[in-house]
Amino acid sequence: MRSAMSKEKRMVYRILMYAGYILIAFLFIAPIVYMVVSSMKTDAQIVADMSTYKAFLPVGTLTMDNFVQVIRKVNFMKFFKNSAVVAVINVSLVTIVNAMIGYALGMLDFKGKNILVSLIIALSIIPTEAVIINRFMVANRLHMLNSYAGLALPTIGYPMYIFLYYNHFKGMPKELMEAAIVDGESYGGIFWRIMLPLSKPICATVTIMGFIRSWGDLLWPTLVTRDETYRTLPLALRALSTDVYIFWGQIFAFATLTTLPVFIIFLLFQKQFIQSLTMSGIKG
Repeated sequence: MRSAMSKEKRMVYRILMYAGYILIAFLFIAPIVYMVVSSMKTDAQIVADMSTYKAFLPVGTLTMDNFVQVIRKVNFMKFFKNSAVVAVINVSLVTIVNAMIGYALGMLDFKGKNILVSLIIALSIIPTEAVIINRFMVANRLHMLNSYAGLALPTIGYPMYIFLYYNHFKGMPKELMEAAIVDGESYGGIFWRIMLPLSKPICATVTIMGFIRSWGDLLWPTLVTRDETYRTLPLALRALSTDVYIFWGQIFAFATLTTLPVFIIFLLFQKQFIQSLTMSGIKG
């Protein structure tokens, strides 16, 4: 009798647990579905369906005109190229530079290491807005404004990424480094030939996070750029709304096109990203 009751309780608990999972998944997926569906509707259809369940369904008049208008009106491909160039430069350097710092803090012993780690943790809680003016003044002194370098380079060092790498390398077995040193390998060679190849999961995590941060950044490009030559996609969105009219369908189409590369990057690195969530390093 007790066994039957316990089975029923486990079944009810499992049903409630999965129902909660489905609800959480819906809360995350619903805005994306709404965005994609609305990108294929006319403005009138979007307004009519906005307060009903039809807002999440591909019903009514569906068209691809919004995508065509976005590409023509805001010179989408030019802004896309700028965002892509900045993201590639930024993410490539973010992944390597922060890995070097995390490797030094996590695996090497030197004076003041604990102070540096504490400072990095402290910096991670400081909002970007608190230091962005200082960053802008430095970029201006270095004559980096209105350039790809000015958009990509000043945001390479990021405390959160350094801390992620630090925790990862701290969990690496010291025997690997000791064996490599005995074989005559330098600290740089250990990083490039041993530690970095073993860090693919955390590198994939930082790549995804860095790409999302660079791709969707609005504040820094607004300060750095002076004309459309180097402006990125988030800055192009303002062309789709005026004081008189807001082109909702085109805005949703723009958002869909802008979000697509993020999904592609995640699909490419999802295996390593999920792996990084389940392990923090090699256990010796």
